[in-house]
Amino acid sequence: GSSPSTTDSKPRLDEWTEVQDPSERRKIQNKLAQRRFREKTREQKEEAGREMENQQRAGNAYASPEPGDIDQSRELSGLPWGGISMKHIVETGKIKEQNSQRSSQ
Repeated sequence: GSSPSTTDSKPRLDEWTEVQDPSERRKIQNKLAQRRFREKTREQKEEAGREMENQQRAGNAYASPEPGDIDQSRELSGLPWGGISMKHIVETGKIKEQNSQRSSQ
């Protein structure tokens, strides 16, 4: 909303501090509270929609490789014993992940 201006001669609809009649004040306050509630609800709904969309995108963004996808033809240089097997690491990780999922069900 816009800030109240001191040059306005007509009373603002949102301004309740100057209103003397208690029922009129309550009416104005209720109207303002309802407006804030609707705005807050709308913002929460938009945020929930964005969050759900982000979760879906994040879920599609990363997939761990399958052991068969690992290229075994490349040698890892610089290691005296020939290097580590990435295929073995991925297979072990997959097995642990599956066991973890089974035990948490």
